[in-house]
Amino acid sequence: MVVIGIWTGISLLGLIIFHQFIDVHLRHKDTETVGLTYAIVGVVFAVLIAVIVVDVWETASKADEIATAEANTLSNLLLDSTGLPSDAAAGVRDDIEKYVDLVIKSEWPSQRKGITSEAVYEHGWSLIGHLAKQLAVFEPTTMGQNADKAEMLRTTNDLIKSRRIRILAAADHMPDVIWMILVIAGVVAVVYTYLFGAHSFGIHLAITGLIAASIALVFVLIIALDYPFRGDVSVSDEAFAGVRATASEAIAPADEKPKPHTGG
Repeated sequence: MVVIGIWTGISLLGLIIFHQFIDVHLRHKDTETVGLTYAIVGVVFAVLIAVIVVDVWETASKADEIATAEANTLSNLLLDSTGLPSDAAAGVRDDIEKYVDLVIKSEWPSQRKGITSEAVYEHGWSLIGHLAKQLAVFEPTTMGQNADKAEMLRTTNDLIKSRRIRILAAADHMPDVIWMILVIAGVVAVVYTYLFGAHSFGIHLAITGLIAASIALVFVLIIALDYPFRGDVSVSDEAFAGVRATASEAIAPADEKPKPHTGG
């Protein structure tokens, strides 16, 4: 509402000032010519807006895929840990549970506030380092454990890669030069409406206000999607919230002791 109100208010104020200095009858003579050329300006601005909106939308969609990929690697590690001895498996699961809690309770709220400094992610890197160390020093005693260790080390590398991509995506945004071009193009589109010579100044105000508000709405959309992990309209942490519950259900049957056969 602030963006729409400020942009529309400034646009209408500009029209009022412009109306005081440029006679409406003079503008009325060239209204047809202005209308034809404004159509060209509108098409150029629409193409510019479309390209930018599609780009930020695709970036936001990729951010969701990035978060899901990281959560999937955590689920894979939890499931693969069933092939390890109980002590080693418990250590791996403990690190993963701590990591999930950290991401949900600390990193995600910071990302939504736009805080993406290195200090936000230090503890997470420490947990992943501890997890990788546990797997690296583990000595398999069977061929199955050896294969399981190799797979978990590979998955841990994928986790590190996914985490790094998420951190970079959290700080990614549209370049300032694009914002500058977008604002200048929006100003041109609004100011162009001042050249029309409408018989009713109230109608002229309404037309200019509606066009300005429409442009501001697109600005709001771009602002909301520009930082995919920031603000209310951002990537959700649901993928991480479901890691522990989903994996626990899958692991539980393997951890239960077999019931003795009583015959019958």
